[in-house]
Amino acid sequence: GFFLVGLSQPLYQCTPALLSASWFPEKERTMATGVALNSNQLGIGCAFVFGTLLVETSDDIPSYFGLMSLISTIAFIGS
Repeated sequence: GFFLVGLSQPLYQCTPALLSASWFPEKERTMATGVALNSNQLGIGCAFVFGTLLVETSDDIPSYFGLMSLISTIAFIGS
């Protein structure tokens, strides 16, 4: 599991810089990249916090994944 996560890091760590270079003027690129990278870390932190609050037993895991899937789908459609 950790190996696969490690393989994916270059994909999501480099993406904010590429997107800010494409979408923002030169003066705003540093701020846009910083906000995107920090938002990623904030999302990971929220997943840890809400995961521990919403999952108390192994029976709660499917409903937690369903909730995360619903939120992700709404965020994807909204953007």
